Amino acid sequence: MTGTECYTAALNLLGETLDTGAYYEQFALGALNQLLINSLREINALRTAQREEPFTVPPRLTTLEEEIPADSCLVSECFPYGLAALLVADDDKAKFNWAASEYAERLLCHCPAQLTAVQEMI
Repeated sequence: MTGTECYTAALNLLGETLDTGAYYEQFALGALNQLLINSLREINALRTAQREEPFTVPPRLTTLEEEIPADSCLVSECFPYGLAALLVADDDKAKFNWAASEYAERLLCHCPAQLTAVQEMI
């Protein structure tokens, strides 16, 4: 999925079109890069499960026309919700809360394992 495809899907979730949601386009690239940073743990867990080298630094998009450098299922199922949340964060708290919640729940489904620190109990 390209950044443009993800942006279009996010607009669709928000009930916007490319025309009515044109204001948000200026924020889409930065928001997608923020999602890549926020999802690095899950992206790397999937890469490790697929026997690929994990990223040492979060990948970045330089244009919306690029493919999002993460697992295609993760990107297509989670990123539109995360992008939608980030795009309306300052404008519509209800839509933000809904989209952010959907993003978080869907993201949990794509992490093969969750690592937690071992704590000694006394």
